[in-house]
Amino acid sequence: MTDTRFPERATSRAVLIGTGTFHDPELPDIPAVQANLDALRQTLTHPVHGVFAPEHCVVVADPTDQATVGAALSRAVRECEDLLLVYYCGHGLLDEAGLLHFALTGTDSQNVSWSAIHLDLVKRMVGGARAKARVLVLDCCFAGKAISAMAGPRGLALGQLNLTGTYTLTSTTATAPSHAPPGAAHTAFTGAMLQALTIPGPLTLDEVHCHIDEELAGLGLPRPQRRSVGAVGELSLVRGPAREPEAPSTAGAQASTDADNGATTASASLRRIWAWRTIPAIAVLSVMALLGNQLWGDSNANSSLFSDDNVLVGLDGEADDSFFLTPKWANFSAFSLEAVEGVLKEANIESRPIRVDVQSSEQLLSLKNRAVDLNAALAMTSTRMEEVEFVGPIASGALGVLVQAKDAKSIRVIDDLHGKSVCTPEGSTVAQIMESEAYARIPVVKMPDSRSCIEALEKMEVVAVAGDTLLLSTVELEKGSQLRVVPNLTIGSPSQYGIALPKGHHKDCTRLRDGLLRYVSSGKWLKAFRDRLPNVGQHANELQPTADEIENLSCRG
Repeated sequence: MTDTRFPERATSRAVLIGTGTFHDPELPDIPAVQANLDALRQTLTHPVHGVFAPEHCVVVADPTDQATVGAALSRAVRECEDLLLVYYCGHGLLDEAGLLHFALTGTDSQNVSWSAIHLDLVKRMVGGARAKARVLVLDCCFAGKAISAMAGPRGLALGQLNLTGTYTLTSTTATAPSHAPPGAAHTAFTGAMLQALTIPGPLTLDEVHCHIDEELAGLGLPRPQRRSVGAVGELSLVRGPAREPEAPSTAGAQASTDADNGATTASASLRRIWAWRTIPAIAVLSVMALLGNQLWGDSNANSSLFSDDNVLVGLDGEADDSFFLTPKWANFSAFSLEAVEGVLKEANIESRPIRVDVQSSEQLLSLKNRAVDLNAALAMTSTRMEEVEFVGPIASGALGVLVQAKDAKSIRVIDDLHGKSVCTPEGSTVAQIMESEAYARIPVVKMPDSRSCIEALEKMEVVAVAGDTLLLSTVELEKGSQLRVVPNLTIGSPSQYGIALPKGHHKDCTRLRDGLLRYVSSGKWLKAFRDRLPNVGQHANELQPTADEIENLSCRG
């Protein structure tokens, strides 16, 4: 037996994510997911044997969007110093390019790229942690339609999981469903893992792998594959009583015999095949134990942001789930992303942009920690220009106010908001402005993002929402019968928005700047603006950035 290492309880963090309920009829519900989450948390936080404090083991059940998952992961990444454990159970889906995503409750199987969590985002988040050890556990499967996509060189999901400490398992059938026996409590992999974690000893990660291997072999399933480096395999996820000397046992042989004979035993009760109704499936079950940011390929902070196939583009997490899918939701977020994509093309950058939702308060942090490569539309303030590089402006707009349609006549100037609650996204430019003495008579309510503020306005929990008029005008376009932007009411000075990137990438910055100059001069900027923002399109010419502005404000670091 190797020397077992136990994580430090106070400085270790766990995030357990599970999606078992889906709105899309093409994605079958997975009832066992909730039981997986409950049992795993109970095991990891056991008062005697657990290595995590209950308050440090967060469960995210049936998340509806990226922002929910991102908030939990961001906090764990910031706080952990010893072990970071991230677990996901749900459907694994491939997009049209064969790239792996993790499904959320609201995931649209026809638009995977924009409605699920991309693998690269999870890898980047976990890789950005300062933890001594990182463990990522994935218990997920692919819809049958993904099988053909996996056949191509870019569609091989296993290649995308080419990281140390990887367990990978494919299901027994690719053309017919596997049904769980009545009363199955857990998915096959997590059930075997839970059994391993409750064995006295306790088991190290390497030994947990061996146990799962034996359990799944007893089902006739392919054996899990493990990849790890250093001493990560000697880590244990639980504490337990000292292991007694092991006597020779035929348990493994007996399990094999029982499987061959179709017998049902107590130990076999944990061996459940994951049900997928009538959809062919491939199950991918992974454990990745990671040491050092260099394992993620970003150890050189000054390497190009565009050296990989994908570039992660951060966007304020307020973006509505339907954006980019429904034409009438032609909002500023969609324009920003379209502009970034256009600039990348004009700069002859082949990296594929992947949208990442980031809360307003973490826009800068996500760039500094390289959770994202770019931010699609960040206000270009003097303070921010000292912290990150900017390419822009890509647009300019005043800060204004959104109110209930019934209040639009009574609220016309800033004084009409005195004594009335106004919501602002936490960490936003408008939130900082409204902290000044000039707005002292206006009660400010801060919420995580613009979407939360808009929902509060719809419920009449606040009187108004303060923010960029370009964004607010798109909300009016969607909800004009209920919400209105107050005309000619502005807060502070007009804001200029640019594409932000981390410091230390000047060559990338100048490349993007030149791409933006071509994007604007070609007329593509005007077309995108008018298409995405039809209700303010008449102001496009005056809002379009000039070549001088782009030259003077871009890449000043």
